Amino acid sequence: MELTLRKKKARARDERGMTLIELMIALVILLVGVVGSMSLVALSIGSDGRNRQQSNSTALSQMLMEKISSVKASTSPVLTVIDCAGNSYTVYTAAGGGVLTTSGDVDFTQAPVANYSMSYTDCGTGGKQITYDIRWNIQQAAAVSTYVKFVTVSSRKKNAGGDLRFFSLPVTVRTLVGQGT
Repeated sequence: MELTLRKKKARARDERGMTLIELMIALVILLVGVVGSMSLVALSIGSDGRNRQQSNSTALSQMLMEKISSVKASTSPVLTVIDCAGNSYTVYTAAGGGVLTTSGDVDFTQAPVANYSMSYTDCGTGGKQITYDIRWNIQQAAAVSTYVKFVTVSSRKKNAGGDLRFFSLPVTVRTLVGQGT
């Protein structure tokens, strides 16, 4: 009988549960995991915002590219673009425009060239408005033909600064325009 009591007490000691130190260590490990997960969520929200800005920049660059490409390369009419806020912009389609970098993108460190740039306002849901800096450069390919133009359009969110929640790189779209005579 005494032997069974000793076995029961020994078994009871083995099954007492976690000590306070073991519990604290488990809580620290859990806390590290939760904090790590929270930082990933914040990072993904910022990344989502940057991706949205780049998608909008791409759509606006393509919209302006299509406007410019809709005219014959042998002509250079002046076009008008109106944003959602009602601002009207003059779009020159003659050779000229913003300075290009060595990689062929429009150089946003240079001053914008009149009628080859615009501060386009894009209206979103809930009355949100975001302004984009859109600039373009048109080169007449006279060596090839007077009927061919090389068009570069770049856009980026205006006043994004270096904050990673808002910053996104400029988007550049390029094409050759060469419609008829």
